Amino acid sequence: MVEKTQIIGAPVPPVAWLVIRTGHRTGRDYRLGTQTTIGRDAMSCDLILDDEAVSAEHARIKRERGQFVLYDLASTNGTSLNGKRIQRVPLVDGDTITIGISELVFKEIGNPQTG
Repeated sequence: MVEKTQIIGAPVPPVAWLVIRTGHRTGRDYRLGTQTTIGRDAMSCDLILDDEAVSAEHARIKRERGQFVLYDLASTNGTSLNGKRIQRVPLVDGDTITIGISELVFKEIGNPQTG
């Protein structure tokens, strides 16, 4: 078996996920990719929240320049981070995102900017 070549000293990309603290999917967690769309529409979203207060495509988390950034996608009821309504904001480990009745906790490892 041939092993892949590894570059020594190459930066490790951050690993992040969301843990659902409240709402219909309490206790589940979802690993984030380079772009994760959150909403009610099962055909266009990666993370589905079954809640009438959630827009079809409600929010998106994108990895940009080594960090994860939360965007509200012009949703009807808005997206909050740590109790404040947002449009675009970088995330840090432990942040709480509120979408509809769901609270999601952002967890991250491997990012030198956040520890």
